[in-house]
Amino acid sequence: MRKWFVIVSILSIAYAESFWRSADASITAALEGKNSSLYLDVAMEGLALATPFIEIGHAGFSQIENSKLSPLLAASLGVQLPILAGKYICKRQRPQRQYRPRLWNSRWTPSFPSGHAATTVAWAATISFADSKYSLPLAGYTLITGYSQVYVGNHYVSDVIAGWVVGYAVAFFSNNLINNKKYNTNESPQLRFSIPLP
Repeated sequence: MRKWFVIVSILSIAYAESFWRSADASITAALEGKNSSLYLDVAMEGLALATPFIEIGHAGFSQIENSKLSPLLAASLGVQLPILAGKYICKRQRPQRQYRPRLWNSRWTPSFPSGHAATTVAWAATISFADSKYSLPLAGYTLITGYSQVYVGNHYVSDVIAGWVVGYAVAFFSNNLINNKKYNTNESPQLRFSIPLP
């Protein structure tokens, strides 16, 4: 009986994985741009290209006003490490793109998870943690920028969702670590070293 349970479990997992991959590819193909509108294509491609510059640029400029590391910059830059690790561990191929880019559009790194989506959520969530009145517009911005990655054929839908999860986790931990009173002291960090004398 146990043997049958193991066999059925393995078959159901294999079926579920192929079902979800197939569904992911189908949804992605349906949401991908069709080159039917020049203005929409250029707007979505421009957004897909510009988001990291908007977010990391804003985080960098806001850091200028702070003497201590801000959660915004920590999350926006800190999310890059788990994203790169995930990309080169999973090594997922980018989707077969039917969309024809109208602007310069590169696909150098593996697909899973989406670095653009992760950076957007890390940035947006950190701002929302600081002031919840921005939550709704930033949620809309997050959705449209994530969709832009699927629209231009750069990512599967699952890449974008995984990027959102990673980005939120990094924002949550960065915000808690930096704003935690246990670690947040008024003392400036000092570098100390000693030189042994003969």
